[in-house]
Amino acid sequence: MACALLAASGRVREMRNKMHLDQFGIQVENVTFEREKVAEHANQLVKKLRGNLTNSMVSLGVDTLYGHASLVDNHTVKYGYPSRPEEGGQVTAKNIIIASGSTPFVPPGIDIDGKTVFTSDQGVKLETLPEWVAIIGSGYIGLE
Repeated sequence: MACALLAASGRVREMRNKMHLDQFGIQVENVTFEREKVAEHANQLVKKLRGNLTNSMVSLGVDTLYGHASLVDNHTVKYGYPSRPEEGGQVTAKNIIIASGSTPFVPPGIDIDGKTVFTSDQGVKLETLPEWVAIIGSGYIGLE
């Protein structure tokens, strides 16, 4: 998602660079964007990529399990949901892929209010764009 948002913001920045566009003989007045549509485009792109990857795995005969997981040994994974342990299990396989996803890390003592202090997950869903923002973190999401 962050890559799609980054690409959209880069295009807006380029279209607003009058001096650069003048070199090509291009004049553009009042470049604007609709934040909600940019975010929706990013969401749809993520859904499409996830669907394509899931379909590729299914066509290759890969079994997909969802939930929290941990490796028991090199060929065994234990999985389940903390709130529904009865739905979990253990699987042994020659090859195991753990697609862990991500969860924003919030240092102790930081209050996330979703308005002035927010995580990257909340940041891509803001209803309005702040005039400025300080990004704390050195992971790939923060860098994007």
